[in-house]
This record gives sequence, structure tokens and C-alpha cells, in this order.
Amino acid sequence: MNFIKQVILVVAIVLPFIMNGQNAYNQKKEYGYNGPVKKVTAYMVNVVHYIVPSDTLNYFGKSTMNFTKNGDVTTYNRFYNMPNYLYKSKAIFSGSGKNISYKESSKVNDAAEVNMNYKFVWVDPLKYEIKPLSQNDSTSRFITLNPDFSIDKVNFKALNFESEEKASYHYNSENQLEKIVYKVTSTENDVTTVKDDVRVIKSVDIFNNATVIYFYEKEHSRFPKSVVFRYYEYY
Repeated sequence: MNFIKQVILVVAIVLPFIMNGQNAYNQKKEYGYNGPVKKVTAYMVNVVHYIVPSDTLNYFGKSTMNFTKNGDVTTYNRFYNMPNYLYKSKAIFSGSGKNISYKESSKVNDAAEVNMNYKFVWVDPLKYEIKPLSQNDSTSRFITLNPDFSIDKVNFKALNFESEEKASYHYNSENQLEKIVYKVTSTENDVTTVKDDVRVIKSVDIFNNATVIYFYEKEHSRFPKSVVFRYYEYY
């Protein structure tokens, strides 16, 4: 799988962590944030030699998201510095509620910058396609939501590759979300693999938004593979 596909699957850092029970859809609910969120900055740090990082000093990935007071995303920027890959992207969103479109510019290593336009096209009240508006992009992405607008599953398809990420949510005795397990099924060149992607919430802020998240390759792994640190600004 090439790096662009990996980045798409990392919906990393952006997948939901908290339920939100209001009736109208917005992106803040889909991403799982509570309270009057204005900006979310996330850093991804690898676990090296079984030492779990306690700060963001050696981060390899960073993302920033800005929201309106109504919970719509205005900008979403990402940066990943991985072995042999340097990926940068900037997305500018327009619209509100379910009427969303965005322009994204991305760059891998020294390749030319790629500029694409996308639009949310709703199939039913809880499912939409992120539809590319360029004939040069043949990818297909469908997002299926739960009744609270958290993500149920993500389906992605490209030439000779397709994947499905199915989420299951785990709560403690106080009904607080403590873990999400993604069952990731991917097929490339007719070869299918199935793996788990486990995120465990280690700490939250006063709005019950996750601030430290451990990422595991398996549900019962002893050590995480990476840690995400999130910082929030509120209105």
C-alpha cells in the first residue's frame, strides 16, 4: 500500500472519541468533540524501544483543525514526516451542516503539489460520499454514521485497492468512552488482510475531550505503537 493510501486510512487522528446526542449533524459531532471547540491541534509520537513518550518533542505527525461556533470545519492541515515520506496537506472548507465542500492541496516529498476539490454527497441521513469533483481522481470514499453522528464505518476504494474500517465503541461503568477498536479490512491486488487498530483514551479535559490517546496494533498488546497528544482551544 502506498503512502497516500496509508494517510487516508489514518483517519488518525480524526476519528470520533466522544458521543454527542444532539439531533442536527455537524462535523464536530462526527469527529467526536464536546463543548465550544474552536481549534484542535494533535501531535503523533512513536513509541521507541518500549518507551512511551510523555511529550511531543519527537512528533512525526501533526494536524490542526479549526471550527466555527456551529461546529463546521473551516480548515484542516496535516503534516507527516515518515521514513522516505514527507506529506503535507491543507484543506479549506465551505458550507455548513450537511452542505459541505472543500479544496485540498497536498504534496509528497519533492513531487508537484496536487490540488483537488471535494463535496459531501448524502446517500441517506446517515451516509455520505466524499465525492471528488475532478475526473483525475477516481477514488471513492463513503462514511456511514451512527445515530449520534459518530462514525460507524469508512469505505475507501481506489485502483486495485479497497478498504473498510468498522468502529466499535467501549465505555466504562460511568458511561464514558474509553476505547475504540477499528476492524480494518483491506484488499490490494486481490490479497485481503484484516487487522485491528485500537485507540485507548488515557486522559480527558474538562469537556471530556480526549487529550492523550494510545494507539495499539492489537487489542491486548502490552505496549502502544504510538501516542497522540491533543490540545484544544475553546470559544
